[in-house]
Amino acid sequence: MLSGDHPTYLQCPLVKLMLAALKSSGCEVDLGRHISCEVCDNTVTGGYDPDTNQIIICQNTARSRNRVQSTLSHEMIHMFDYCRNKLDLNNIDHLACTEIRAANQCHCSFLGAWYRGTASPFHIKKAHQDCVMDKAVRSLIAIKNIPKEEAMDAVRRVFTKCYNDLEPIGRRLRRNSMDMEKAYYEGPYYGYSE
Repeated sequence: MLSGDHPTYLQCPLVKLMLAALKSSGCEVDLGRHISCEVCDNTVTGGYDPDTNQIIICQNTARSRNRVQSTLSHEMIHMFDYCRNKLDLNNIDHLACTEIRAANQCHCSFLGAWYRGTASPFHIKKAHQDCVMDKAVRSLIAIKNIPKEEAMDAVRRVFTKCYNDLEPIGRRLRRNSMDMEKAYYEGPYYGYSE
């Protein structure tokens, strides 16, 4: 799925925006060098390795175009934070922040929150924030192998600041909307051009 002259994941407006944002920030991505397709354990769809500055897409779990695009966008937020914001992945607050930002801009929706059990018809107002917090905590636990309370403390410390940081996408994306396309077309206004 990641081979060929015009990979289908490059048709995704969010991926195109992230590539432009990385390039405009001095962090240009060479697709053949910075994206790797590998077999992973069955609990993840991808990851970002700062040591090699490489995004890994798990070919055995990220099997649909949408899953590849979603995973790639999420991991590109980490790549952006590492390059532009000098993310220190050994600092748990930095790691919590990038996980909050990625969940906030690429993953959490009301339907997704409902599926994970963090939303209901009686709990709509804060469902998105709860989803982002839950996803960030679960990511910290998986990455750092730490107790849930320690992960929750880190997420709480940085949540407000990181939840409100929408760079480079500029908005929270709603499912089945034109938000991705709007963010892509607005990119040049913020200096993100291909």
